[in-house]
Amino acid sequence: MRVIAVVSPLGGTGRTTLTAHLATLFAHEGQRSLAVELCAQNLLGRHLGMQEPSAAGWAALAAAGQWWADGGFDNSDGVAVLPFGRAPMDALDALHQQLQAQPRWLLDQIELLDIPADCTVLLDTPLWPSPLAQAALRCADAVLVTLEASARACAALGSVQALLQAAAAAPNEQGVLVTRFDPRRISHREALQTLREQWGERLIPYTLHEDENITRALARSMCVGSFAPQAQSAHDLQGVCNWLAGQRAAPLSMPVAGAAPP
Repeated sequence: MRVIAVVSPLGGTGRTTLTAHLATLFAHEGQRSLAVELCAQNLLGRHLGMQEPSAAGWAALAAAGQWWADGGFDNSDGVAVLPFGRAPMDALDALHQQLQAQPRWLLDQIELLDIPADCTVLLDTPLWPSPLAQAALRCADAVLVTLEASARACAALGSVQALLQAAAAAPNEQGVLVTRFDPRRISHREALQTLREQWGERLIPYTLHEDENITRALARSMCVGSFAPQAQSAHDLQGVCNWLAGQRAAPLSMPVAGAAPP
């Protein structure tokens, strides 16, 4: 079983979108995948086929001391989903206290799941350093940090370094992914270059472009690979999936950071 945490210290960088699409891509490639929503916004299920946010999720069950997986479901793409669900503030407080008392709680719960040994578990996290984001970093074999191409992402260098230092995953299983990139915007191109200089080989050699097909697919409760398989974002997401599978070479269309122009 492999556990992948999708994290960020910045909001609006596409953590949930990335989690849902990667889980779907793994499923389409014949791998069993489980998407676990650790974020109270309850948007992951919408990407994976739910028309409305799930009222019954794992958070309230876990806070009440019940088996957390009873709120899960399988979608039509073959992805198993554990939605967060609706949870009152007292349930969230109880859950955070449980995580503080039992730092291994999330890992223990994942290991108790009745899933195949070769399953890939993807964790959609709230903003780091929230307790659930920290718990995800403690149990993940691989970490993807999402940063949009912006000045604030470049300024978050110290925060992201601290995040990665807190992760259990080996350095070669930690990647920084640039999202929401619009090559027509000078500020985006400049930010991307700065991020390449900051992160070097840790920057995943695929950039997730801004693409309205992602939003259109979400409106239909679909992933973009099914809705518009020829879209730029579908290509980008497949590249990220390949990177996670061990294909680390930069695509020909992307200059390596620091390389001289042709």
